Amino acid sequence: MSDPKEKEPDVGAYVDAMAEMVGLPIAPQYRDAVIANMARTAQVAALALAEPLADDLVAAPVFRP
Repeated sequence: MSDPKEKEPDVGAYVDAMAEMVGLPIAPQYRDAVIANMARTAQVAALALAEPLADDLVAAPVFRP
């Protein structure tokens, strides 16, 4: 988060809510690692989402390396 006034998200509460929503039990011994992984994933996603895209960008219908 770039604005210091914004509240940091409660990743633990998010993980717990989403696991309950999809019916995925998380064993207590793995919960902290799952939360750490989700927090890191959010950091990586924030970097990707911060990159501006051109308004006229068209996605390629087929990926060709």
